[in-house]
Amino acid sequence: MRKNLLRLLALLTLLFALPAMALAADYAVIRGGRLHLREYASSGSRSLGLYDSGTWVELVENAGSGWWSVRTPDGKRGYMAQSYLNLGASAESGTVRYANGGYVNLRSGPSLNYSVLMRVTSGTSVTVVNDSYEWNYIAVPTSGSTVYGYMHDSFIDRGTATATVTTKYGGKVNVRSGPGSSYKSVGSLATGTRVTVLLSGNGWSRISGGGLTGYMASSYLSATGSGSGGSGSSGSSGGTGSTSSTTAYVNNPRSTQVLNLRESPSQTARSIGQYRNGTQVKVVSYGSTWCEVYVGTRHGYMMTQYLSFNGTYTPPTYPTTTSVPSYPSATSVPSYPTVTSVPSTPSGSTGPAAGTAGTLAVSAGSGSTLINMYAESTLTTVKATYPAGQRMTILQYGPSVCMIMVGTEVGYVSTWNVNY
Repeated sequence: MRKNLLRLLALLTLLFALPAMALAADYAVIRGGRLHLREYASSGSRSLGLYDSGTWVELVENAGSGWWSVRTPDGKRGYMAQSYLNLGASAESGTVRYANGGYVNLRSGPSLNYSVLMRVTSGTSVTVVNDSYEWNYIAVPTSGSTVYGYMHDSFIDRGTATATVTTKYGGKVNVRSGPGSSYKSVGSLATGTRVTVLLSGNGWSRISGGGLTGYMASSYLSATGSGSGGSGSSGSSGGTGSTSSTTAYVNNPRSTQVLNLRESPSQTARSIGQYRNGTQVKVVSYGSTWCEVYVGTRHGYMMTQYLSFNGTYTPPTYPTTTSVPSYPSATSVPSYPTVTSVPSTPSGSTGPAAGTAGTLAVSAGSGSTLINMYAESTLTTVKATYPAGQRMTILQYGPSVCMIMVGTEVGYVSTWNVNY
C-alpha cells in the first residue's frame, strides 16, 4: 500500500510539473520609444524604470487586457503594455510564392529527384513542420485532409527577412535559448546556412533555420533586413532585406564560358538560359550558394560564385567564324560569290535561298520575348540574345537550324525562330 501511494504521489508530481517544463521562456523587443516598466498592469501605476527601443525582455505571463508580465535585462519584474512590445513572427507559418505565378511542386523527399505529390498554387498558406538548409518539410491543407511533403525554402514566404550565417574564418555559430551569450546553446549552424529572421533587437536576432529555432548574435548574420516580424532595424553590417534588389554581373572564370540560369536552385534543375560575362542581372535574394535573380523579365537562379557585385568581370570573347566572310556594311544585303565558304540550302529541303532578309520571332507557346543566337549549329553556346522582330539575313536554311547574320554577327538559331 505504501509503495503504491508513493508511486501515485510521484506520478501526480510529474503531471503537475509537465506544464512548467513545457513552457519555455520567450522574449520580445521594445518598440516605439522608451517604455515604462509598471508595478501593476495599469498605465497609472508606479514606474519601475524606463527602457529603450530594441531592448530584449523576457515574457513571463500574459496578464490580459493588453499587458504582459515581463522580466527586464537588469532583473526587474513588472508589467509592460503589449502595444509597445514586438513579439516577432512565427517560425511555423508561411505562404507559397512563385515569382512567375502558377504553382510549386510538393515532393516526397528533399530533392528534385523525388516524385511530385501535388501541385501547390501560389498564395496557399502552409505550415512549416521542419526546416533545413534548403528544403522544408511542410503541411499543405487540402479539402478535408492535409498533405505532408517537401518544398524548397526559396518558394516559401514567411513574411520575414532572410539572412545567411557568416563568420570570418568559416565554422559554426551557436544558436542559444535566449538573446545573450550567457544562455545555453541549443545547437549550431554552419557558415552559409540560410535562416529566417523572426525578430531582431539589440545585438541579437531570433532565427529559424537548419532545423533549429533560437537566438543568434546579429553580427553573424548577413543580408538581414526588416520584415513583418522584424523590429525595424537590422542589427548587422551590410546587406539588404529580402524584398530589395541588387545589380550584379555574370562573371565566369573564362570569358568563353556561359552561366546557366536555372529554374530552381540546383545544378540538376532545368536551364532556362545561358549568359556570357558582363550580362547584368537583378539579385532579389542572396545566398552563399545560390542567388534568386531576374535577367530582363526572366526569373531563375544563378550560382553566387559566378556573379560579380562590384562591376568587375572578364569581357567575353567570341570565336571567329571562318566559313562566312566579314562584310564592311551591315545596311545592305551582301552578294555572295559561288564559293564553298557560304553553304547553300541542302538538297531536298524547302526554304529561302542564302541572302534572304527576314526577322527573328519567338517559338509558338514560348513565354519569352527573347531569342538566343548560338555560336555553333548544335545550339550549345549562347553568342547573343535579340528581341523578337530583330532584322537578320539568312545564310543557310535548314529543317531545324538556320545560319543567320545580324549586323556583322554570324551564328545559329532554331528554324522556328526565323521569319522570311
